[in-house]
Amino acid sequence: MPAESVDVHRQALAGKSVSYQIRVADRYYDARVKPLRNDGGAIVGVVGLAVDVSDRERALVQARRSQRELEDFVEHTPVGMRWTGPDGTILRANQAELEMLGYRSEEYVGKNVAAFHVDPEVAADTLRRLRAGEALPNVETRLRRRDGSICYGLVSASARFDGGEFVHARCLTRNITERKVAELALAQFKAMVESAEDAVVGKTVDGIITSWNPAATRLYGYAAEEVIGKPITLLAPPDSVDQVRGILERVRRGERGEREETTRVRKDGTHVEVALAVSPILDPHGQVIGATSIAHDITERKRVEQQLLHAALHDALTDLPNRAYLVERVTQAQARGRRDPDYRFAVLFIDSDKFKAVNDNLGHAAGDRLLTEFAGRLRTCVRPGDVVARLGGDEFAVLLEDIVGPADAEHAARRIQDALAAPVSFEGREIVATASVGVALSRPGYTESQDLLHDADLAMYHAKQQGGARFRVFDVIMRESAQARASMEADLRNALERQELRLVFHPIVELHTGRVHGFEALLRWHHPQRGVIPPLEFVPLAEETGLILPIGTWVIAEACRHGRRWEDAFPAAGPLRISVNVSAKQLEREGLVDEVRAALEEAGLAPSRLILEITESMLMKNVDSSTALLQQLRALGVELHMDDFGTGYSSLGQLPHLPIQGIKIHHMFIHRMGARRTDLEIVRSVVELARTLGLGVIAEGVDTVAQRERLIGLGCEFGQGSLFSEPLEPAAASGFLAVPPGQDVL
Repeated sequence: MPAESVDVHRQALAGKSVSYQIRVADRYYDARVKPLRNDGGAIVGVVGLAVDVSDRERALVQARRSQRELEDFVEHTPVGMRWTGPDGTILRANQAELEMLGYRSEEYVGKNVAAFHVDPEVAADTLRRLRAGEALPNVETRLRRRDGSICYGLVSASARFDGGEFVHARCLTRNITERKVAELALAQFKAMVESAEDAVVGKTVDGIITSWNPAATRLYGYAAEEVIGKPITLLAPPDSVDQVRGILERVRRGERGEREETTRVRKDGTHVEVALAVSPILDPHGQVIGATSIAHDITERKRVEQQLLHAALHDALTDLPNRAYLVERVTQAQARGRRDPDYRFAVLFIDSDKFKAVNDNLGHAAGDRLLTEFAGRLRTCVRPGDVVARLGGDEFAVLLEDIVGPADAEHAARRIQDALAAPVSFEGREIVATASVGVALSRPGYTESQDLLHDADLAMYHAKQQGGARFRVFDVIMRESAQARASMEADLRNALERQELRLVFHPIVELHTGRVHGFEALLRWHHPQRGVIPPLEFVPLAEETGLILPIGTWVIAEACRHGRRWEDAFPAAGPLRISVNVSAKQLEREGLVDEVRAALEEAGLAPSRLILEITESMLMKNVDSSTALLQQLRALGVELHMDDFGTGYSSLGQLPHLPIQGIKIHHMFIHRMGARRTDLEIVRSVVELARTLGLGVIAEGVDTVAQRERLIGLGCEFGQGSLFSEPLEPAAASGFLAVPPGQDVL
């Protein structure tokens, strides 16, 4: 007998009734032992009863195991679980619930569930429904975590009742925060897409449209239902279909497309310019499942860009291409010529011969009318593939492409000259303005487009130098001449600073007595390598380049200084006049009066001692402006003489109205008056006219005694020429003044 049974029997013999369980092998017995008494109540033994309860025990063991497993499941399930009492007090919570909200058990259990709800009214409504016996599947709720953040939960709950009394509620909460955040992000993205200004289009990897936002409807004109399920190539022009297929191929490879500008077609068939970006759509495993394209309407920007580009490459007045455009086209023509030895082209440089005169005399409106008319006529003179450009001012150029030879270019030049020579109507007037044309033919030696344009310009310059209204074809001699001219211009720019410019003085004498009346200051250039350069070689260049302005200022100042020195050194010679030639550029420049005044004041020379000589042609070019300037100079006190009288415009009618004090007869009339009676009569008439008007007369080119005697006989008072002296250096001029009047010339 087991020791336990012995002990139980001992207790029974002692008068106790004992219940206990006996386990024999795998069997379980409930046993009860009590004392056995005789009639006298004395214990005489024990009575025992054993019942086999093995099945019951096994069921209890299994129940306890299930309970432990259930507890373990509750604690370790990833779903939050809690039990709440009738008033919402949390009775129990599993580990997942605590971790989901970030609380320890003692911070959570015992609190009212409403304290953890972002929306307390939801908690109250849930409890009310549970008390009513309603099972609640999948109620979305927002819970506040310990750190203050929000956790989204999907709650399923039911209540336990006992005898109709609410015992507790069981709540399972699945954490759906990630899903809700994703849903919110998706909703925000959809809202953003729906409200986006740019067209957003979704498509499959094969290019079938799957989504279409309102901006896409505004951009392309299609409603979503019209395009969803259709291929994206619906939006592509025929010449862009391959481009779209290429984009889809890159999408299938998972490549993010670069933003590109392209053209798409609207529903109404019109084209729209878009900036397009295409990105692949990936599934969670990184596989490409589609693509999204974002298109921004850049039609207006493109239009403005085209306008700006047109403005950058075209002339505003004539709408012709400008220099930049022409240079680019010439560069392209040169590149083609290098590829194709049989390809030839030519550049024509065109310049109006009378544009400045039109502008000056009729105003800028007339000049603009002339330019626009020239532009229109030039367009009619060329073929569709050729280029007509305005380079600036009155300069135009033509690029003749694909010509056979020089004859084509020459024929075009003649055609252009004929077209431009026709009169242009302006406010009831007929403007006749011819043009000079320079032609440069393509050849292998040209590497830069500017070289070709430069040579065409040189050829035009030569045409203009030969009288204008003609064309010239460039040859190398022109370039050599231009290089020599450029070299001379560079040297001339430094001549003043290097003191290479000097004055010589040609005496002007009283014909009757031989007394020195004054000197004409003449300019000479003493070049360090080329020696003395005569004025005819460099003065025209100085006029063209504007260098005559600083040179002219220096000449006036230097002549005044010499005049004052002689006046001081030779008081017996009487009042000497210093004559200075004034150029057209100086007359046109504002400030001539101030320059003359400054020169006189600096030298201390009386204004009446200075004579400014102005050619007849310059005076007659614009009588009104010339007269106004002459009056200002005259008011200064200087004398004004008309130089080269008889060689320019017919000025006899204007002579009485000009504020001049003398005229100088051109030497050709003096030289010929002995051989041609006509010239003699001209000189006689000029002298008589001058006497009538109270003007002094100086005869140029008096080289013989006979000429001097004739002039005296005609009443001419003064003369200059080789009979009296060649132009003299300043020291020699001083010596000339020291000679008694008439000693060497009478």
